[in-house]
Amino acid sequence: MKTRLPASPPDDSTADSESRPGEPAKASSKKPSSFYMKQMRAGLSAAGYVKHETWVLPENRSVLKELEKKLRQPLMAGSPVLENNMIAGENWSIDRLFSALQALDEVTSREITLTLMQGSEQSIKLQMNEYGGLPIYIAVVGEQIIVDTVLVDLESINDVVRFNDAVLRSREMFPLSSIGIESMPNGQTVYNMFGALSSGSNLTNVVTEVRTLVDNVQRATEAFESFFN
Repeated sequence: MKTRLPASPPDDSTADSESRPGEPAKASSKKPSSFYMKQMRAGLSAAGYVKHETWVLPENRSVLKELEKKLRQPLMAGSPVLENNMIAGENWSIDRLFSALQALDEVTSREITLTLMQGSEQSIKLQMNEYGGLPIYIAVVGEQIIVDTVLVDLESINDVVRFNDAVLRSREMFPLSSIGIESMPNGQTVYNMFGALSSGSNLTNVVTEVRTLVDNVQRATEAFESFFN
């Protein structure tokens, strides 16, 4: 997201340089670079940003510039987490993502219990303690991060045909989330609610996907309650 700056005030010198009818054109005066920097600082200040002086090693200037861009974004997932275990163009691995999630305020305050699940494919389990322990699972699959949870098992549906019809008509009800059918290793058939995003997404987007899925699970449970035994 690009920073939007307030419109700059009219420049009186520009207005004076314009020719009046019947007068010869005047050359517009050149402005020094300091004028544009002053305009930029004024715009950032008006937008609510604050200046903070930082001393870094010369080789880290480009890193600091990238962090500055990120820190101009609104917080969407608790305190900002510096993704120093990722570089531009690199995708998350499950281990790096687990380490980054551990630093979230929601995890350190135990609102979310985090577990690295071992198996044929590793995944991360987030137990949402504020939502009765609702389990959310994150997996990194190639170029995608999949965030999902079980909505309901097939045996708990009282009218599968009508339920399937209702689900297929609910696309616009649950932004960023979809519902699908999956067979579990134990043979049980379940309806999963899930979302997907690029494995190169920043941490804020990953956490936003989790929060959105939790919200959508609540809404789906209420919307489809009449179909549940």
